[in-house]
Amino acid sequence: MKTTRALALLATALFTTGLADTANAITPVPAAQAPEAVLRLTVAHGTTPTSGTPHVAALDCPPDATTTHPDPVTACRLLDSVNGDLDQLDVNPGVCNDLYDPYTVTAKGVYRGRPLSFQHTYGNQCVLLRTTGAFFDF
Repeated sequence: MKTTRALALLATALFTTGLADTANAITPVPAAQAPEAVLRLTVAHGTTPTSGTPHVAALDCPPDATTTHPDPVTACRLLDSVNGDLDQLDVNPGVCNDLYDPYTVTAKGVYRGRPLSFQHTYGNQCVLLRTTGAFFDF
């Protein structure tokens, strides 16, 4: 919140002083320094993303101070392993019971400059964790 407020004050100062019109006033962040992924993840116990009280985590890759995911290094590694296509995750294929107790997950944000939007309902928590591993384990 403080960073956002500071940026807003800086932008206001630049535009009111006319400095924003000069070529060197605002320098874009080089692509090498931009994060590879900035995502908002949710896990909800039910058939919709808002069922019950959804758990929410922020995931930045590489992890930074805004990341709230409990295992961001592993989650980023999983995301990279499928090149951002979360439909391709299948971390630990194996047997789960057939009890239907759905969990719905979402991921929204940007991965390597591309928009990323994912939503899926898994039959139960076992299937969710076997399929997505640490990515949605929070």
